[in-house]
Amino acid sequence: MKTRFLLLGAMLLSLCCFTSCNDDENLDGPAPDVIWDIYPFGISIEVTDAEGNDLLNPETENSIANQGIKMIFRDKTYEKDSLVCEVLSRDYLPRFYGLQTFQTKDGRYLLIIGEFYGNRDYNNESIILDWNDGTPKDTITFSHKFWWENQEPESETIVRLNGVETDNPIHIIK
Repeated sequence: MKTRFLLLGAMLLSLCCFTSCNDDENLDGPAPDVIWDIYPFGISIEVTDAEGNDLLNPETENSIANQGIKMIFRDKTYEKDSLVCEVLSRDYLPRFYGLQTFQTKDGRYLLIIGEFYGNRDYNNESIILDWNDGTPKDTITFSHKFWWENQEPESETIVRLNGVETDNPIHIIK
């Protein structure tokens, strides 16, 4: 009888140990029954003159749209609007397009840099913008942090222009 109670006690104890290790209680990552596609991110740049005229619009007086703007990222030079498509992943495929012009619904023009992985960390990555007009180059530095919180993806991106934290889209006055 005593052996029977000890055996029953050991079984109950082992059952408690197995149920306390349930993966559903893991809040440090995604829920095991949910598949996530983490959206990539990019950096946007608006360029105006002091009066607010859109200098990326080719029809604007003194436009810089067609003067050969370039960026340098990870020791590689990308010319504006030269189609680059570098696949960066085996999962959702963020595609790095380099430096592209994008026209918004309200007609404004932006420079777009990216796509970058949304589910990876970047620490003080530098991008140098060469305006190809003799003016000083601008340096964009960004950091991106990704983490899971309560089984939900969270991220934060910090962008700096010439060492000063700024919003995304970045607004540059030339």
